[in-house]
Amino acid sequence: MVGKTLSDGILILSPLVPSDAEVWLAGEDEEQRRWFEAPRPAELSDVQRFIDACQESWRSSGSHRHWGVRSVDSGALLGGVDLRILDLEEVNLSYVVFPPFRRQGVALRASRQALDYAASELGASRAVIKMLPGNTASRSLAIRLGASYVGEEPSDAGSVFEVFKVALRLKAN
Repeated sequence: MVGKTLSDGILILSPLVPSDAEVWLAGEDEEQRRWFEAPRPAELSDVQRFIDACQESWRSSGSHRHWGVRSVDSGALLGGVDLRILDLEEVNLSYVVFPPFRRQGVALRASRQALDYAASELGASRAVIKMLPGNTASRSLAIRLGASYVGEEPSDAGSVFEVFKVALRLKAN
């Protein structure tokens, strides 16, 4: 397998593989498309290209680290968590949880694991979390992670993102 697998005993973060494409596509819904400003529903070929790009970034030690989030108990794919290296000390964090698993703490647990990885493996000292206004679930998650609102910036699709930042600390062993 390409990439690094993480676990907190409840969730497993493992890089997506080609056989995840259909489940990933089935997990997409209108809420996800709205918050990620997707211009249209994804097609299987879009998801396959995304997974290929994620694997290539892992292989080449590129700037993108993406994990599928799975239940330790069932192995079910619940969503994903994503880091993008912005500079030597900062990463962007994003996450998505499929509809049946939302509002159960999945994004919080997965984000904490990803941020621990960002600090310990990537040397990041800060994470940026961006969301569209009105995304109360993401705003609440950012605050629970210890992030503070720092301002707004334009989104790629012409909206405005609310921007939060959180300081990262290495976990003591």
